[in-house]
Amino acid sequence: MGDRNTNILEQYDFQVLRTGRGRGAVLCETNCGLKLLKEYTGTLERLSMEDEILNLIKDSGGLVDNYMRNSFDRVLSIDGDGTKYVVKNWFEARECDVRSMTEILAAVRTLAKLHKILEVIPERLKEGLQSFQGISLEREIEKHHRELKRARSFMRNKHKKSEFELQVLHNFEQFYQQGEEALKMLHQSAYTELRNKALDICTVCHGNYNQHNVLVYGRRIAIINFDKMCVNLQITDLYLFMRKILEKHNWDNKLGMAMLEEYQKEKRILEEEYDILLILFSYPEKFWKVVNHYYNNNKAWIPQKDIDKLNVIVNQNDEKRKFIEKMKGV
Repeated sequence: MGDRNTNILEQYDFQVLRTGRGRGAVLCETNCGLKLLKEYTGTLERLSMEDEILNLIKDSGGLVDNYMRNSFDRVLSIDGDGTKYVVKNWFEARECDVRSMTEILAAVRTLAKLHKILEVIPERLKEGLQSFQGISLEREIEKHHRELKRARSFMRNKHKKSEFELQVLHNFEQFYQQGEEALKMLHQSAYTELRNKALDICTVCHGNYNQHNVLVYGRRIAIINFDKMCVNLQITDLYLFMRKILEKHNWDNKLGMAMLEEYQKEKRILEEEYDILLILFSYPEKFWKVVNHYYNNNKAWIPQKDIDKLNVIVNQNDEKRKFIEKMKGV
């Protein structure tokens, strides 16, 4: 986005004092606070529903990057060349520090509060939300499993194998079996009933709750980037955040249990939901992700970053399994 496109800001009822770069967008200091000008490539239906949900959160006391309306009372603004833009309220803030126990627990507590707001959706919004259902966990894991087998077959048939391929094949069986066990647990769980209920009452998830989308704003936590918002089991948000954090802390049991306890101070995790959380942790998602990235990209040259990631996954697996056993004992 070039600075020449900032003329779109003339459609808004605020005065721009200065502009700068931020998160692939234009950061604007205005007489009405910090704003973010960003090109929009999604659908109008998606934008409208996201706007409704963000306003619902804001009206309930949450701190989010809700959309500004232009002088035509529209969320979407269109430049002379037809390019679409949105303007968000923004924050003079920084990302959650993944090394700080205080900030990690504050982010978990904020997520629980968000989930409480988004589990009771006004009737007027429910019909529109039906278009944004999250993917079925059963279908997703089954698909991942097929992709793992396909990648293994490809590697096995190679005459000359790379260091990465040898490492994958050496460790494949243990991770694949963990996936098999997780899938079996999923089929025996109350997942289908929980998902059907979530779809019926339209419980909304952030969809990408990680440290990059959690900002520390003074003594408060702001949540941004709801572009992957969906109707699904909210426990998936907690899983994603915990997995990202625990990977950076070598699956520290104490930290993991503290996060679970902090969430439940605001919102109780039902026994059936806890089972799903356990299943999500049990599936070797990161192993699948690295292997699938290899399979779908240039196999003649494997980035050192992928090799390093694979080594971390293998080295952390024992600690991860210990954390899962700790969860089972609760």
